[in-house]
Amino acid sequence: MRFQIMPFACAALALTLTSTTARADDGRVGRSTTPPSTAYGDGDEGACGLVTRAEASRVISGTLPAGVEKSATLAVRGAGAVRAQYCLYGSDLVLGRLALGSSGRTTFEQYRKSLSGTVGFHDVTGIGDEAFTARGQLTVRHGNTTLIIDVGQSHAVPNELTAERSLAAMAIPRL
Repeated sequence: MRFQIMPFACAALALTLTSTTARADDGRVGRSTTPPSTAYGDGDEGACGLVTRAEASRVISGTLPAGVEKSATLAVRGAGAVRAQYCLYGSDLVLGRLALGSSGRTTFEQYRKSLSGTVGFHDVTGIGDEAFTARGQLTVRHGNTTLIIDVGQSHAVPNELTAERSLAAMAIPRL
């Protein structure tokens, strides 16, 4: 069941913050405006450009398919419009990026608090401005941007957190 839920990991941040209304790019309130999927051969655009397929394959010690990028603009109470982008490298890696705007620290803290009671929750030091792990994924704040990285959705990857930290370290300078 984890595989079915986790491809929408980056949207979970916005949805957890009590607002489930999505805002279309033209300002209309309504359904999420996820454009048709786009596949990239080496991950050089959008969220897929934060970590290329070749880099990610090396980190998880396996071959990954081309990244499929999706995006949405979500209305979040207290944060305005949050731009969410995520890249799916098959079922082995989801890399999400959320542009939180000027309320990035507050919005991140709200999300952290909403997950603090979950099994496996703990703070992670040494990456980004602040980070934690919960629900099998690493969530990192860097400035007003949040990264959500989830490795090993379809099968166990040894040292998942180590792999997620490595991927975050590659992605942060590219934000």
